[in-house]
Amino acid sequence: MSVKSAKASVSSGTSSQVFWHLVRICLSFSLLFVDNTILVVAGFLSYLQPTVHRRRATQRNVPFYPKTVLITGVGTVHGLTLARSWAQEGHHVVGADVTDLDLPVRSGGSMSKALVAFYRIPKDHYLSRLLDVIHREKVDLWIPCSPKASCIEDATARQVVESRTNCKCITFDTELAACFAHPDSFRQYVTERGLPVLEYHRVQSRDSVHKILNRSPAKTYQISRATPSANEKALLLPRRTPSKTYTKISEIQISEDRPWILQQQSRLGELFADLLVVRGHVQAINVRLSDSGSSMWGTSRLDEALAASVHRLMQTLAAKGGARLTGHLSVRLSVDEEFDAHSVRHTVYIAGCTPGARAFDNMLYNGPSPIAGYLSVFTFNQVETAKIAVTLSSTRKTPPFAQPAILPAAFLQFSLFHFALIALEVAEAELVRLLFWKNPLFSCLDPLPWWWQVHVYQPLREIWVLMKQTREAGLTSL
Repeated sequence: MSVKSAKASVSSGTSSQVFWHLVRICLSFSLLFVDNTILVVAGFLSYLQPTVHRRRATQRNVPFYPKTVLITGVGTVHGLTLARSWAQEGHHVVGADVTDLDLPVRSGGSMSKALVAFYRIPKDHYLSRLLDVIHREKVDLWIPCSPKASCIEDATARQVVESRTNCKCITFDTELAACFAHPDSFRQYVTERGLPVLEYHRVQSRDSVHKILNRSPAKTYQISRATPSANEKALLLPRRTPSKTYTKISEIQISEDRPWILQQQSRLGELFADLLVVRGHVQAINVRLSDSGSSMWGTSRLDEALAASVHRLMQTLAAKGGARLTGHLSVRLSVDEEFDAHSVRHTVYIAGCTPGARAFDNMLYNGPSPIAGYLSVFTFNQVETAKIAVTLSSTRKTPPFAQPAILPAAFLQFSLFHFALIALEVAEAELVRLLFWKNPLFSCLDPLPWWWQVHVYQPLREIWVLMKQTREAGLTSL
């Protein structure tokens, strides 16, 4: 019976996936006529109002020397946005997508008129094909934005590219990439440079727990087993009174063979600082709140003051790294309270980071593209820290009916209602991709990438995935 139930669950899951693939394909074809009209109108308006490059104004004042910029991952929203910004400044943009599928059709970003050339780079031949594109197009600057390549792969590519060509790379070297990719090594990196880091201890005795708590009585900690079980909950320390704290710790079965993890907790939440760092200087920073349900972040003077503190801390982190520190970095920060005899202050701790192209997703959200910051890699004249604007943005809000917390909990117990809730969420997410005024790929001056992504690339990708899943399901049933 267990084998039959397992097969039934797999079959139902496959049927659900097939259903949503078919829904996406049908939605794309049903709106084809309307979107064709929008494409023609937008194309006509863009022809009447051509983009006025800032290059013309620049040429009137100082000599302008356009750079050839390679952006890998131009099929992503942030990659395409960055490509459009470089083209608007008058530079030559070469786009590329790192592909791991045999799908022959190009992505929507590849159809942008901001590109002078486009290439598909197979994931299996990433380094060799990347080097070939840089040689062929005489690229001056490479900005990796593809999520298909890890920060370690980009770092390895940088080492080869900069040793064989004159191309500059906006990515960390192999040593820093390996350090930032692992939480323990990054925590050690920050600690060695004297920066505030969120405490994380692997304790093996009750005495060590007491020493940590007595050393920092104003902080709160969470303690849990190094290998917790599914039903086991973490404990908060210290308790309301010292006696309760000692009693709770005495109940913990802790030893060298059974260590526990003691981690500092933040009382005011988490922030993220998305950074562009060039030669040890922060050239762009976006401070955002981790809570997706808050839309008021950045509207008060207190938020601006906190963002300024984060900016100073991030500039110190970048300066400690020195001239070799160049790349994209998303730093996770925890904000806690420190109590004094007559005051309370907020303290920002560094809790973790995400390096490389994956840290670039939110860099351009509600902020301009830092073209001048990227260009600073060619010169040693860095922009003053005080002149770097801090962008404050909340995390993108989820759909209203995708927040079940506002609904009575009793309703969520019914599987039918829960399924309807998920169906509404998925339906809106799929519909938003087809709406030109909500789709981030759409631009009145460059509408073709949006249309191509929605009506060519995505349907063919859905058909390809559907055929693959159907074939694998058939082989499994045999």
